[in-house]
Formats: sequence, structure tokens, C-alpha cells
Amino acid sequence: MWKSSTDVCIALDSPVAGYENKAPGTSKPIPLFIIRAKYNGGVHPGKLVYGFGAHIPYDGEEHVCREFELYVGPVKWVRVNGRDIPHNAMQAGREADGRLLYVARAKFPNGLFIGKAGTHLRKGCSISYQGKEWDVEDYEVLLAE
Repeated sequence: MWKSSTDVCIALDSPVAGYENKAPGTSKPIPLFIIRAKYNGGVHPGKLVYGFGAHIPYDGEEHVCREFELYVGPVKWVRVNGRDIPHNAMQAGREADGRLLYVARAKFPNGLFIGKAGTHLRKGCSISYQGKEWDVEDYEVLLAE
């Protein structure tokens, strides 16, 4: 379900899971893919912005990751509000202290962004966009097979 990757490689079997802005000079949105990356003692879900690298939300900022794992499994989403994460959500990482993190996506101005969810997060979901981490209460989580 996960394949090791770098900021210059993408697996052809990776599902598009969101979109961001419109690519300069075109009306097409930029596709987003699901990733997870080691950061500050944990493993955090985030997004691969096609042509712009992998990003995770952490501590109020958007962090670029050069090494990461790309999700290549099936995608089935369920809507969530707040921190009520279903028991069959896809566990994709952990905080450094062991608290679980799940793959999430949320509508936000200029796109459908991939991020992380956790029962300990302020509003349940956190995404990154334009260098910042944003808390979101209404979102979707990826379900495990």
C-alpha cells in the first residue's frame, strides 16, 4: 500500500486524492497524492503536489519532505466532523509520543487538500497550504481496506 519515494519520483499506480489551485498558464488543477513522511520523531500523512514536492502540516507550518512514502492502495472516503474518527479509518502514522494519525482530506479555498486527522488535533483535521498548517473540522478520512 505504501511505496518509498523521493521528491522527483511518483508511482504510476498512485491514486489522485485531491487538487490544488490551477497550474500557471492553464485551467487545469494540480493533482494531489497521499504521502506520509518521517518528521520530528513521528510519521505524518500529507500531500504530494505534482511537480512541487511532498508537504506535511506540523506545528503551524507546512513542511517540505524530500523522502516519503506514497500511497498506492484503493481509496474510499467517509465524511467526519470534529474528532469523531471511525474505527476503520486508515492509520497512516503517529506523533512522536505515539498518538495515532490518519489520512484525511478537506475542502479549503482553492482546492481539496490532503492532510492528517487525529483525535488529539484541535479540530480533528489538519492540512497544509501556502506555507501554513490549517485546522479543519469538516473533512473526510480514508478508510482501511
